[in-house]
Amino acid sequence: MTISFAATNPCHVFPLAQELARTGALGCYYSGYPRWKLAPAPAMKVRAHSLRTNVVYGLLKYVPEGWRPSSRRLFLWQDRGFDRWVSGNLSQCDFIHGLPGQCLQTFRAARRRGIATVLNHATGPVRQWVKIMEPEYARVGLKLSEVCPYDDAYFAREEEEYAHADWHCAASTVVRDQLVGEGIDTSRIWVVPYGADPQIFAPENATTSHTFRIAFAGQIGVRKGLKTFLEALTQCARTDWQVDLYGARLGEADADLAAYQCVTPLRFHGAVSQSRLAEAFRSASVLVLPSLEEGFGLVVPQALNCGTPVIVSDRVGGKDLVRHRENGSIFPVSDVAALASELQWWSEHPRRLSESFTWDAPAQKLLEHSRASLS
Repeated sequence: MTISFAATNPCHVFPLAQELARTGALGCYYSGYPRWKLAPAPAMKVRAHSLRTNVVYGLLKYVPEGWRPSSRRLFLWQDRGFDRWVSGNLSQCDFIHGLPGQCLQTFRAARRRGIATVLNHATGPVRQWVKIMEPEYARVGLKLSEVCPYDDAYFAREEEEYAHADWHCAASTVVRDQLVGEGIDTSRIWVVPYGADPQIFAPENATTSHTFRIAFAGQIGVRKGLKTFLEALTQCARTDWQVDLYGARLGEADADLAAYQCVTPLRFHGAVSQSRLAEAFRSASVLVLPSLEEGFGLVVPQALNCGTPVIVSDRVGGKDLVRHRENGSIFPVSDVAALASELQWWSEHPRRLSESFTWDAPAQKLLEHSRASLS
């Protein structure tokens, strides 16, 4: 049995492919990202088609916004070109995994050749995302359609991809439930959680401090539940806690940050490397991810693998890895009092974890689902 993947960017499927390569189950990894940047193992079959990716990121980095096409148009151009290339270069395998928005032509070609198609979802259906986030963007005076526009053509293409998918691979039970809400039969959905790279995210050299250190990792914006987090800190009102925020600070967060008047100081570190993030997790007492919508949240297994407990909302897919008040906490989304209570509890019950959350278990889970579908 061989399983292939196609993705413009490495995201979550590349480490899955790496793990499958070690077991001999990988067919081919089709990449829109330059092969040299992926640095695959010599025995791992990778085919790259990265011209459009290089053009897109070059324009985004070096050309001012008014002088180039919109980011949305650029990424559509990138995804469609990559999809066409994969469809014309698809090698025989048992399964081909594609990501939403970039695999319609690939799935059509696979169907003609008798290859089973798997739509791999890191997040839930866009319609569900829009339903959750539209009122939150309105709260800060923004129109979601202007921040991240999806038109009828996008939804029509998404529906066609769904129609060509034999199976759906969901990152979490959160994503699974959203797919069921869109009419997908639960028997066609595989739940395969994500892991962490143990070469980067490991508990070695973890520091112990008497100070309660809270890490917040991800884009600092409304989707990540920033308002709930800040209000929970205000409710706790602790001067002896330390809060470190890692990730790009979005303009949409300005109103919530301006309203924050708590005595607990905030330290902003911006976007950091994976190795720097691992260091942050090892020095933190707890990671907080209070997102309003989060298909999984890779920072969850990354922090856990560093020995750091995590506090997540029940809308975060990574909650599937959390055992309440054992290796973290799960609280109802947007419930300020509940989040404040969990922060207080972990400040009084500090601990380091010794569990493994690598990519080995997700790869084995994917193999189990794949074998079962062939039987």
